[in-house]
Amino acid sequence: MIHTQRLFILFFLSLFVTSPSYTAEVDQYTANDNELYDALDALNHRANLYLQRAITRSNLHDLNCNEESLYKELQYYFANHSKGQFSKDLLYDSRIPKIVIPLESSLYNEWSVWNGYLLGRDKAKDSPLALGPLVKIGNRNIGTDKFEHLFGMGFTYFEKYYQKKKKLTSVLKYGIILEKTILGGNVFATGVFSYADLVANFNGMRFWNHMLQKNDDIFGAQYNVGPFVSCFKGKWVKNKDIDFSEYFDDGVDESINCSKFATKSAVRKVRKYTKSYEQKCLKKDDFLPSLEKYNTIIPGNRKGRPLSHYLLNREGHEKLSYFNEF
Repeated sequence: MIHTQRLFILFFLSLFVTSPSYTAEVDQYTANDNELYDALDALNHRANLYLQRAITRSNLHDLNCNEESLYKELQYYFANHSKGQFSKDLLYDSRIPKIVIPLESSLYNEWSVWNGYLLGRDKAKDSPLALGPLVKIGNRNIGTDKFEHLFGMGFTYFEKYYQKKKKLTSVLKYGIILEKTILGGNVFATGVFSYADLVANFNGMRFWNHMLQKNDDIFGAQYNVGPFVSCFKGKWVKNKDIDFSEYFDDGVDESINCSKFATKSAVRKVRKYTKSYEQKCLKKDDFLPSLEKYNTIIPGNRKGRPLSHYLLNREGHEKLSYFNEF
């Protein structure tokens, strides 16, 4: 009952509030892989430079390895594009190789305000950033919005699960409610419910846990890649490098872990557009090695459900059910 009430409240809030905290949707069908250079090494280098700067700034404020100070300084660099320098760089630094697909040439070229107001309104067609840019990470084109989810919502997940000791199922459901309302999945926003965003949120929780690595990775100790930062003689020191390839797998690819949509007409438009593409949505019996880890059972879940239940879409492009989904 409480869950339903919260969903209603957030839904009606979304009628009046649009969130500028995250960039728009992305189109991972239209871009040609050959158009982009692999930016992984450059982005890793930049992230580790910012990591060191955050450590230095934190040590200037406090010489006793204060975690609150460290996280505050880290979020100056690693947050959504309204305040995080790394996310701003992704959008506006011309030295980072990326591609921006015009709305009229994209998956959403026939979108109307009845499919999703923010993408269907006339003003969206005039915006060069109506769709988020894509960068290449290894062999995958990744929407820059996924970094924002990794840093922003990822920190929210991290706070709720590791610091406030909320149940992981509740944390995952919280992200789903936001994705259904103010972050996209209704006709008053973009009309796109992105499972790939949910995966980025979740992996962001892992990213922030790896920062100090006070807990084993949720997938198991074999996935521990931190701590990136350690305390030595009362000062924070950089211990390991950040590597974004640890967090971006097939789950953040919207042409594999496909989205659902607010209206049936939107589903028809997307199916029509994607029909000619070789890449198909994840199906029930598909095996992709990079996604097997999501079969990990959620700690404390009463029904013994795996993480994939809340993160992966094996039904393809469909209309989102607001009250029966999951």
